[in-house]
Amino acid sequence: MKDFWKELKQRWRNAMPQFFKRMMWICGLVSGTALAANEAMTVAGIEPHQWWIDIRPYLIAVPAGAMFACKFTQNYDRDGNPVSKPLPEATKPDSVNMSDVETVSATQHPDTTNVGRPAPADIDPYNED
Repeated sequence: MKDFWKELKQRWRNAMPQFFKRMMWICGLVSGTALAANEAMTVAGIEPHQWWIDIRPYLIAVPAGAMFACKFTQNYDRDGNPVSKPLPEATKPDSVNMSDVETVSATQHPDTTNVGRPAPADIDPYNED
């Protein structure tokens, strides 16, 4: 069982073929659009047609499952070995030197919530500009 999880972890991190990257994008677009349309109808209080109720689970779940399956495909070199993509420099464990990191406490950090906005006392409700 440990080898199974190790294999899934390796496949998740390895490089994907370009075709499956495009398929993931298309499936995400279809699934996301169907989910957004369904949520918009729910929030607006619209009662959907029966055909939408029938196909809604398939429009959301099937592309999501296809995205999941696409993610586990991987490229192989000429010898049949999986091609792993190198980790970006920032995610490698040895690339961050913690002595270079500055810490800022909440008392030292300026309040930036109203930057560029007038303070509430300065607002004139009768001013036209």
